[in-house]
Amino acid sequence: MATEEHARRQFNEIDTDGDGFITASELKSYLQKIPAVSDANAAQTFAFADADNDQEISYEEFKDFIR
Repeated sequence: MATEEHARRQFNEIDTDGDGFITASELKSYLQKIPAVSDANAAQTFAFADADNDQEISYEEFKDFIR
């Protein structure tokens, strides 16, 4: 399990606009730093992590996702 500090640091790295939420495009950009991650895989990952289906991943959702 990631530590709270590590989780917050990673969340902030993905949340490039700093609004406190990760959007699908932010997650896709982050995941595609690894060339093997396709658009479809990035979209599936986002859908899985967005537990309340509001089209953004909150910090709480992110922590649950990386556990």
